[in-house]
Amino acid sequence: MKRSSPSRPLPTYAEEVLESLQPKLKPTPEGLPQDTVEAYLDTEGFEDSTIDVALEELLNRGYIYIVNDQIRLTESNI
Repeated sequence: MKRSSPSRPLPTYAEEVLESLQPKLKPTPEGLPQDTVEAYLDTEGFEDSTIDVALEELLNRGYIYIVNDQIRLTESNI
């Protein structure tokens, strides 16, 4: 799961969000709507600010991508 260089590891909160998302997104290659993902993470106990920052971090680092407001895992995370 580690894609970052050792000099800049993925923050713990982003790793936790990714681990929580993988079982939810893996069975849905077409992805899930961003609001559905955010609502799911909220029910998992993540704070709104953590969700926003973690999703941005995962997107910027290539762990997830968004197509037509659908969040998807990159192939290496499936």
